[in-house]
Amino acid sequence: MAYVRGNLAVRPERRPEEPARYKESKKKVVKKATLSTREKLLYLMTIVVCSLVALLLISRFAEIYTFNRDMEAMKNETAKLESESQVLKVEIEKLSDWNRIEAFAKSKGLVYLDEPAEMSVRKTQIED
Repeated sequence: MAYVRGNLAVRPERRPEEPARYKESKKKVVKKATLSTREKLLYLMTIVVCSLVALLLISRFAEIYTFNRDMEAMKNETAKLESESQVLKVEIEKLSDWNRIEAFAKSKGLVYLDEPAEMSVRKTQIED
């Protein structure tokens, strides 16, 4: 057997090098599918329902707030009227004093009679 590896004289002919071949292949690019119409409608309906529930809750809280505000205003008005009523009751008591009424009547010309005077009273039938 001949010595092949180190001897150039017996070196086998080299084949011309072929350029490296790349295998051309078409790769399918899988595009992620967008949401289907059904899913879009489902999401839209979910958002609409949540919005309606939130709107309902907010409107109820607004009504409760308005009711409480009106109730507080009525309480304040009632307290003010009660204090005014107390002032007027004190004034009524002051004006109802018999000594003051008698002094006022005398200043306007009240005269006491020594003997009772005769008064005529007509009786009339009251119809129901």
